[in-house]
Amino acid sequence: MEPETLKKRLWEAEGILFDLDNTLYPRERGVFDLINERISLFVSDLTGKCLDDVRLMRKDYVGRYGTTLGGLMRHFDVPPEEFLDFVHDVPVEGMLGPNGDLREFISRITLPKVIFTNATALHAERVLAAMNMRGVFDGICDLRKTGYLGKPHPEAYRAAAGEAGSTMGRTILVDDLEANVRGASSVGMVAIKVGGPHGDCADLRVSHVRDLEDTFRGAPWLITL
Repeated sequence: MEPETLKKRLWEAEGILFDLDNTLYPRERGVFDLINERISLFVSDLTGKCLDDVRLMRKDYVGRYGTTLGGLMRHFDVPPEEFLDFVHDVPVEGMLGPNGDLREFISRITLPKVIFTNATALHAERVLAAMNMRGVFDGICDLRKTGYLGKPHPEAYRAAAGEAGSTMGRTILVDDLEANVRGASSVGMVAIKVGGPHGDCADLRVSHVRDLEDTFRGAPWLITL
């Protein structure tokens, strides 16, 4: 997207969606690594497969259904809440800490701000509490609110935009995963990738969420200091 086109679309935005894990905090914190390990453990216990086979199975499910849970629900009739409770049982309080700069920056965005996560609202609330960011966001669109579809399913983006009160064409997504960025772009959102290579589908890439201040500076919905 050309810089002037990107600026126009950003300035006209009606809502902004922030991914949670590995987006609001660096992946080096290891929270999602633990979640990922627990997903594999759950699948291994369920199927009796070794972890190498589980890895291939999960890759197949993510490719076909968008999430590991989607495949487990379809092929094993797994109760989604049982899976979600197990995989998010990680000690986020001891792994994350306050981020005053990030809180201050996001608080100055006057657009409706929604956490958009394939995790649970409870997990999101625990992460936000550990980072001292409760009260900063206007809502949480978790896996339940998407009917357990999750990113990158198109209906998940529709649900999240609805949570923000915006149309998909006037919604910004900030996410660390290429597949989720690609999904946002495919439904007409402005897609911003955090960390890693730029990728073909991202309209913009930044190393950290806090770096977006330079891009957003001058927008009618950003309070400047």
